[in-house]
Amino acid sequence: MACDDYETRHKRQAQGIAKAKGKYRGRQPNLALHHDILDQLTLGRSYSQIQEKFGCSRATIAKVVKIMCNHNL
Repeated sequence: MACDDYETRHKRQAQGIAKAKGKYRGRQPNLALHHDILDQLTLGRSYSQIQEKFGCSRATIAKVVKIMCNHNL
């Protein structure tokens, strides 16, 4: 039963995305938060300090670091 519900939701979501005809872009990143995190990283703050200040996850901070490293290549 749960599997059927999952499959139905999945199909409905795909139908909605197809109906949008290219308008669906997914969840947009919070660029202001990313910029603030980047500023704190350049100041030498630790993940824990940044996490406490902005209330974000360590994964978000790591994602910003990864983006920063890819742009420096």
